[in-house]
Amino acid sequence: MRLKYCSLTGADDATSIDALSALATDFPFVEMAILLMPEKMGQKRFPTAPWIRDFATQYKGAHRAMHLCGEGLFGFLAEDAKVLELMRGFQRIQLNLTFADAGSRIDPAQLAAQAKKYAAYQFIIQYGPQHQGVLPYFDAVPNHALLFDDSAGRGIAPDHWPAPLPGHFCGYAGGLNPDNLDRHLDLMHNAAGDELVWIDMESGIRTDDIFDLVKCRRVLEIAAEYVE
Repeated sequence: MRLKYCSLTGADDATSIDALSALATDFPFVEMAILLMPEKMGQKRFPTAPWIRDFATQYKGAHRAMHLCGEGLFGFLAEDAKVLELMRGFQRIQLNLTFADAGSRIDPAQLAAQAKKYAAYQFIIQYGPQHQGVLPYFDAVPNHALLFDDSAGRGIAPDHWPAPLPGHFCGYAGGLNPDNLDRHLDLMHNAAGDELVWIDMESGIRTDDIFDLVKCRRVLEIAAEYVE
């Protein structure tokens, strides 16, 4: 298994953008992932629009992702100008179908068509028992990736990890943290073989629900062994 990215999710207004840039200088493979959920902006994990704009212009790292949640996801589908503007400066966009049960309220054909329209981004779709039916709609969308994530931000790790699906760039998330990452990377390696993948974590890099830069550094030090 080779890692392309280690994605760290959940920085917010309380997080120093300079400190994030320092991590990216030391670990160029890190991908900072920002949650966009307009109805929760300003709460923990959900930065405000000014902070997102500052991040897009000031963050020095090469890899940036945005996770569209709730009204952020629906706003993307509706061509909401505010959502589209905040997406600028990011390379990968995760479509959070699990959050607030959005997957049951969205036409997968419309979602795939919208992703194909915005070819400059790579769109990440969550893949699991609830959303397997979405994948066929993305067969004609070259700019997509799959994330195995049954936890959906709850911090619950699985007992085993699935093998990547042939022909898809796949990632793993769910319950990862500095204390268990070594073990789970071994399990992922057993599942993925020589495939290029990425990992993502959110709850496991927080302390008292605050984005913890010390935990982030520990994670990146562990993950570095697997970077391509």
